[in-house]
Amino acid sequence: MINTPGNEKTFWNCRARNYPLPFDAATLRKTRRILRLLRGMGAELGGRDILDIGCGTGIYALPLAGKAGKILGIDTSPAMLKVFRAQARARKIKNARCRAAAWGKVPSAEVLDRFDIALASMTMAIRGKADLLKMEAAARERCIYIGWAGVRKNSFLEAVYEHHGLKYRAPEGAGRVLKVLRALGRSPRVKYITDSWAKSATPAVTLRELTVTIRVNGARPDRRWLAACLGQKARGGKVRQVTRVRKALITWVRPERRPGF
Repeated sequence: MINTPGNEKTFWNCRARNYPLPFDAATLRKTRRILRLLRGMGAELGGRDILDIGCGTGIYALPLAGKAGKILGIDTSPAMLKVFRAQARARKIKNARCRAAAWGKVPSAEVLDRFDIALASMTMAIRGKADLLKMEAAARERCIYIGWAGVRKNSFLEAVYEHHGLKYRAPEGAGRVLKVLRALGRSPRVKYITDSWAKSATPAVTLRELTVTIRVNGARPDRRWLAACLGQKARGGKVRQVTRVRKALITWVRPERRPGF
């Protein structure tokens, strides 16, 4: 994706309609697995006040609510946050709220020392030194970053991207964050894992999502070709695709506060 605020908002607002919900069985299993791994890396979230940057539909924030203190999710997509709030109401979750904002636009003073843990998972909100320093400033104890680690495979999307002159690859993520952290003198703990997910949607929904995806990557959607491709791939009225990825779980203890923070 060409990383502009408009592209991100358009992309995630589109995806919100068919995005995994935090308490879906398969999604919850994945979340619990990652939380177990993080605990083994020294990141205990129970009883903590948590900031979830790029929270989406609440994949982490809402399952954590039962054990955590207060939780604030921040995301740029109003459509994602609408789902977050609906899920919280349905589960009668009172200690997790969300806010529509770009992390880069949130004043540091508003989050300074407000949370025990700052978490960011699979989000482009954390891009460089300024974003990471603000994340650290918000967390009294430690930070957690979960990001792409160089592998993203999906044979269907690879063919779609190639037809449109695009490269299907993992977004920048863990490698960039680790480079910044090490330049800052941090000593992060890192664990690499593999993950996969299956997605099934009607050809119409898949076409809508692909059209947006191609546009935010800077190409013009070939709708006729896409429609023919989806017609061939559909089975029982659904288009199924599987994505396989590599992720990095990164956690580090917040350093002593420097003057000026």
